[in-house]
Amino acid sequence: MPGAVAAPTATRELDSRIGAVIGGLTAAAAAALALEAPSIAHTVSTQPGRVATMALLTLLLQLVSLRVYGRGSVSVSAIGVLAAAFVLDAGTAMAIALLAAVVQWLRSRGQVYKAVFDGANFALSAGAAALTFAALHGVSRFLAAFAAGCVYSGINNGALCLAMSLTEAVSWQTIWLERFHWARYYFASFGPLAFAAAIAYKDIGVTGLVAFTLPPALMIVSVRQYLERTTEAVEEIREVNLRLRRAHRDTIAALSRSLDAKDVYTGGHIDRVAALAVEVAKELGFRGEELEAIEIGALLHDIGKIGVPEQILLKAGPLDESEWEVIRTHPLVSDYILAELDLHPFVRQCARSGHERLDGRGYPDGLAGDAIPLPARIVFVADAFDALTSTRPYRSARPTLAALAEVEANAGTQFCPKVVSALRSVWRKHPQFLLQAQPPQLDAA
Repeated sequence: MPGAVAAPTATRELDSRIGAVIGGLTAAAAAALALEAPSIAHTVSTQPGRVATMALLTLLLQLVSLRVYGRGSVSVSAIGVLAAAFVLDAGTAMAIALLAAVVQWLRSRGQVYKAVFDGANFALSAGAAALTFAALHGVSRFLAAFAAGCVYSGINNGALCLAMSLTEAVSWQTIWLERFHWARYYFASFGPLAFAAAIAYKDIGVTGLVAFTLPPALMIVSVRQYLERTTEAVEEIREVNLRLRRAHRDTIAALSRSLDAKDVYTGGHIDRVAALAVEVAKELGFRGEELEAIEIGALLHDIGKIGVPEQILLKAGPLDESEWEVIRTHPLVSDYILAELDLHPFVRQCARSGHERLDGRGYPDGLAGDAIPLPARIVFVADAFDALTSTRPYRSARPTLAALAEVEANAGTQFCPKVVSALRSVWRKHPQFLLQAQPPQLDAA
């Protein structure tokens, strides 16, 4: 792609946030191109040879691109786009950048939305770079070219890293550091190289243009060979890390089930709460590491019950006040157990505050409203819903819709309305998660 990087190649469902980013970029690019249309037409009609030369150079440089571990691509076609901006005008440079995006899409045969994103991103980056060069041209032509290259790469890389972070549920900084940080000095050189190529083209012709663009193209080829040799090792490391994380989660789940297994009435409770909490958290926009942390928090939120006597946990009837005092201490025990472990903050929030009520009548700290961490509010609702749909010694399980109605009736006092609304949304979109949350009923003895 012109500039530096092209859209990620991983296939994922397009969510609303990615759609908003693409829509905003596309609208801005379309408006800019519409304003520049008369200028583009005039340049093409009066300087067809220069336009064709710059377009061909950019397309050739775009074809010499490399994939970054299968999740995007890097090229030096920014040099061609920037040279077009220096030799021609902003509108024509944007049109050439857009053409390069189309070629990139045809070459990769990716989804249409990626082509739209690339086209808008390339065009806006080119237009901003051309305006920067024009604004600083009177101060210093070299400084103007350097600044234009930085603006181009900044917009181009920034938009792409944002889109990839939303698509892959990874932070913007992680995307940048892992995939593009290594090339930051190359990106900074695009402006001066394009400026030198533009001067050489004006003074010498096509030969001078090639002389300043061939070395970076060869550099990309050599880097591509290096990356092809290291990609397999990188993927192996990622796979090992993924297996370790899964083993970590499974170990936590097994520890929690050791408590769950004590009570025949609540068997499977921990797994059901964790599964439902994850779905509700997804509805509220949690992704990636945060979503995994909420799952682990749900699995561990009652781990402190290991310190509660079994005669209280398994009591067939309602608890008296002294027994409730013991129960109310278990979140503190959970927090103590997890305090020395290297876990995401959400995990301890779920463990300590997963029994706090919105009206402040929960335990152990009597938190109210937004003072209760949102992950804890999610686990509290999932826990309560599963408890309502489970048979207990002192009452029968409620049907799914009746349990959902009871949770909704207590929204605003016991439960967070936002979380309850997300639970209702899960029921509408994926009713199987709530139906699975209702365990099979036990046969009478």
